[in-house]
Amino acid sequence: MGVIRFRLSRPDCLPADATERAYVAGIDEIPWLTRTLRVEGGMEVHRTESDSGNFYIPILVEKHGEIMLSTASLMERDEPYHLEVELARGTLNRLINQIATWQPLGMVVPEAVFAIKAQAREHFARAATRQDHPEEAADNALAATRFALDASEKLSDAYVDQAVATRHQQGGKIGTLVGVALDHLQPNEPLARAIAQAFNTVMVPLVWRSLEAAEGQRDFSMPNQQVDWARGQGLKVCSGPLLRIDKWALPDWMYLWGEGDEESFRSCVAEHVQAVVEQYRGKIQLWQCAAGLNIENDFKHSEEERLRLAVLVIETIRRTDPRAPIVITVDQPWGSFMGHEDCDLSPLHFADALVRADLGLSGIGIEINFGYGPPGSDSRTALDFGRQIDRWSTLALPLLVTLTAPSSSAPDPLARSTARAINYSADATLSSAAQRVWAQNFLPVLLAKQPVQAIVWNQLSDRHPHTFAHGGLIDSGGHAKGVLELFAQLRRQHLA
Repeated sequence: MGVIRFRLSRPDCLPADATERAYVAGIDEIPWLTRTLRVEGGMEVHRTESDSGNFYIPILVEKHGEIMLSTASLMERDEPYHLEVELARGTLNRLINQIATWQPLGMVVPEAVFAIKAQAREHFARAATRQDHPEEAADNALAATRFALDASEKLSDAYVDQAVATRHQQGGKIGTLVGVALDHLQPNEPLARAIAQAFNTVMVPLVWRSLEAAEGQRDFSMPNQQVDWARGQGLKVCSGPLLRIDKWALPDWMYLWGEGDEESFRSCVAEHVQAVVEQYRGKIQLWQCAAGLNIENDFKHSEEERLRLAVLVIETIRRTDPRAPIVITVDQPWGSFMGHEDCDLSPLHFADALVRADLGLSGIGIEINFGYGPPGSDSRTALDFGRQIDRWSTLALPLLVTLTAPSSSAPDPLARSTARAINYSADATLSSAAQRVWAQNFLPVLLAKQPVQAIVWNQLSDRHPHTFAHGGLIDSGGHAKGVLELFAQLRRQHLA
């Protein structure tokens, strides 16, 4: 087991649960099992590997809110590293490397990026050379980090503007599917009109718990209404996920099988999937067959068993509806949970195993519940967001990205998930306006990426029971949030 030690001069720059979410990853960005301990004057990071690695930890940055940052690659040594300095070094390195990657490809980098980068380097130089004065070094390092993030935002914006413009020049309007999950409700007239204006696609949930509350008694009345309404509006209809293994998605009677009776569980899954696909064959343009099978579930299935279930669902759909496209969605694509759970397959490797099995997958889904503490995805920069999409593009299949981001950090009694909302904004508190600003910065990143063929907002309304706190496009009072109008604006400007 390896140990990396850090000195921390400004402990108030870390969230209260920072050490619980911190982890170390290798050059392949796959987290290693990590235990981070606060000690007097700093922290110790214990991990399962002794190789050099990057240390990831959430940090509070002025004008940027809480954000997951990384050091450069660090080796073990007796002398502690200065955490603030190393996070500044890592953030600045990523900015410089991204510029060096994009410029040779023809990207025009704005002069403002270089000007702000120069400020970051100046503060970093002071920090790196004054580590014998820890607090002074920390203050300069935090300033360097802030300027590097400012420059990263401008660099990302410039990349998006140029990449989207290129896509328009090549084919006019962009053909990306942009949709919203309808939850378990039939939109009323004002909301239905707003959805039709903002999206070209809807996701009909088809949640097992709602369809078959009593074993053998299926009720398709609500999804039938949703499908008929969407088709009448000229919207493309996607489904799913048909299988998600948690207490909010599975009917209660499934728990009669308990742990260990995997054969009976698989039999029920196959029967359910076949019945649903037969019901909607020819009406669904895309089957989202399963979601979240790459992470631990309520039945404590092994990774091997979860892969078997994924194969089972894909093969069942393919037999029943041979022509419709199928995607499987993977949760928490950065794999941060691997830093605290003993598992073998990263999210990318889980998906890759299914792609290599040649099962007839048409694409891969990536679920990003952004700005939520475990079990969501930590807040990250737009550059890191885009780089993660590029990593998944190496699977050489179209990508479906499903998103949620919170508009408040207040308690949400209708939220099922215990994940806390992270303040990813520059403001003191999260708000509907902050949610829109986030979407305005991050959604165009997806439009700029050719492999991203579909974007779906995971949650429609906060008025009814939902998964993540304040993640809907409609607030608890029934009013549209700003991000809904943003989707309509993006559709008018960019989408076919």
